[in-house]
Amino acid sequence: MGKSVFVMEAGGPAPATALCSVEELALDHYRRSGFDRGIHGEGSTFTTLYGLLLWDVIFMDGVPDAFRNAYQALPLDLCTDSFYASRRPAIEARLQLIHHAPAESLRAWVAATWQAQHGRAASIVSWDRFASLQQAQDLVSCLGGRVLSGVCRRLATDFRHCRGGLPDLVVWSSRNRRFKLVEVKGPSDRLSHKQMTWLHELQKLGADVEVCHVAAVGAKSKSVA
Repeated sequence: MGKSVFVMEAGGPAPATALCSVEELALDHYRRSGFDRGIHGEGSTFTTLYGLLLWDVIFMDGVPDAFRNAYQALPLDLCTDSFYASRRPAIEARLQLIHHAPAESLRAWVAATWQAQHGRAASIVSWDRFASLQQAQDLVSCLGGRVLSGVCRRLATDFRHCRGGLPDLVVWSSRNRRFKLVEVKGPSDRLSHKQMTWLHELQKLGADVEVCHVAAVGAKSKSVA
């Protein structure tokens, strides 16, 4: 019992195969389809971008009872309704800037937070999610302001319920900046309500979304009496 394991061709001069997860198999499929960059991060990819783009708003001073000491990894109200209400003017102003920002501005904002805060404990940011600052900048350039502001809005207004259900993969082309947000489903796996909601919301924002169904071919099973 457990997650399915698949076999795929391994890169290299000599023919070889490697065992992989369903998400790794899907990444290889999209790589062969022209999307030469990709991340399997599920919600952490998007919450990290959210943290990088709104860091100073999330950790802003002057919010009552949000911080009790200097070592907190998140504001105490992050997963409550009061998070958005207490910061509404600042959040809305930032979301408007993100929505209309050119790629160069998005890259600069990500770089500013990365260089100032990298390594600091913050539960919303997974510093190892991206291989480098360059990779994070390339991704925000592809996603664009409309998609990023829409995702950040949902996370800012209801982080507790919206941090789950985001697509497994983000794949993009370094050549033409095309991207896809992909939910991967292995054999006998189905979309959850949260996943369907996010796919619908992302599609409304203009994102290219899809569900990648991976079927088991030549799989062996053993029945247990």
